[in-house]
Amino acid sequence: MKRKIWMGAPLITILFLLAPIGDTAPDFTVLDSNLSDFKSAFNADAGKVRLVMYVSPTCGGCLRGAKQTQKNVLAKIDNPDLVAYVIWVPKNGGSERYVKKALDLVTDARATQFWDESRAAINIYDEMFGIEGRPCAGVFMLHDAAAVWEGDSPPKPDFFEDAHANEFSRTAGSRYDASRMAERARQMLEEKD
Repeated sequence: MKRKIWMGAPLITILFLLAPIGDTAPDFTVLDSNLSDFKSAFNADAGKVRLVMYVSPTCGGCLRGAKQTQKNVLAKIDNPDLVAYVIWVPKNGGSERYVKKALDLVTDARATQFWDESRAAINIYDEMFGIEGRPCAGVFMLHDAAAVWEGDSPPKPDFFEDAHANEFSRTAGSRYDASRMAERARQMLEEKD
């Protein structure tokens, strides 16, 4: 009898360790054609520095940038006055199923993640940055605490960089560097105080 209990204990321990502990994976909101949820969140966070990631869930540069932003910006700046929005877009073959796989790249509790099913963010941001018709997104932006979203389009960022600036010869911004983004975010946080 003791032998059965002894052999069963490791199995129970393994099953316990493999069992999920609550639903800790980040979630996302599907945006409508007016980007209403994004606009509401952006304006509700007025008075805070807002970091926006415009990224595809199937692009290596976008995914690398999102991961670096989590590691080098959000994880290193422990300030509740910095919030983030991840706008996952259907570029480069991206679809909702890929978003679900990419969510764990940005796990900070201050980050809100969205899926641009209607392509409304693509239409706005591609025009804003002059990247219409380009295969990918990959733009990382900062808005200062005073920014307010009025009208149909989000405000232009106070600072931005492009993960694909070099490879697609995009001239709208300099190549994305998460350390530089963190430094600029710290400056904006100091300026708001």
